[in-house]
Amino acid sequence: MSVEHDHKKYIEIAKKLVSEFKDNLPKRVDPASLSTSSKLPFKAVSLREVLFHRIAELGEVAIELFEKKKVVSAFILTRSTMETAGMLYWLYKKIKKVVDDRSLGDIDNFLMKALFGAKDGRGPAEAVNILTAINHVNKEVENFKNIYDSLSEFAHPNWSGVSGSYSKIDKENIWLDLGIEVREVPLIIGLLPLVGTLEFFKIYYNKMVDVLPDFIKICEDDIMKKQT
Repeated sequence: MSVEHDHKKYIEIAKKLVSEFKDNLPKRVDPASLSTSSKLPFKAVSLREVLFHRIAELGEVAIELFEKKKVVSAFILTRSTMETAGMLYWLYKKIKKVVDDRSLGDIDNFLMKALFGAKDGRGPAEAVNILTAINHVNKEVENFKNIYDSLSEFAHPNWSGVSGSYSKIDKENIWLDLGIEVREVPLIIGLLPLVGTLEFFKIYYNKMVDVLPDFIKICEDDIMKKQT
């Protein structure tokens, strides 16, 4: 299989996943359909769905950039999809822990930070550390953090994201050739993580459905205990 054919194969897989995402994007989260006594289920599902919208958009644009061979931009957006999937997985783990422990723990604090947190201090809560989310996934997916770190090199003006992507030294003529066409950065470096991340997101987005009923009951039972 040629390298070019390999690219097309993974682009088509990514397109299929993103198309499926877009066809199933929710338009509203109704708190009354989840719980009439606890706000926690509404917060949790709201976070799940905004992450779904985010990854669908990031994935769609990343694919367009891969097709145009805008490598650095495509890699940066792929890195962002990894962060988004990391947040969803972290949310899943938090909810699963509530269900397993039969205790709310710090779930509300986590949800407030994830939904409303900001790094600049202007939000009502401090933002969560995205590297924590990446580390959570790394325990589940081998080399996830290493791949994330590699893509981060393209997100910053380091060698990979600047000289390594837009220039090549002509040793014979002793000059520097410039442009994306002179440096063939392998698209597969970003395409494989993009496809894997979209598939990972899909798995845990769907898995959350299995734990939500028990999570809602625990949230409502906690409200009942506080009222008695």
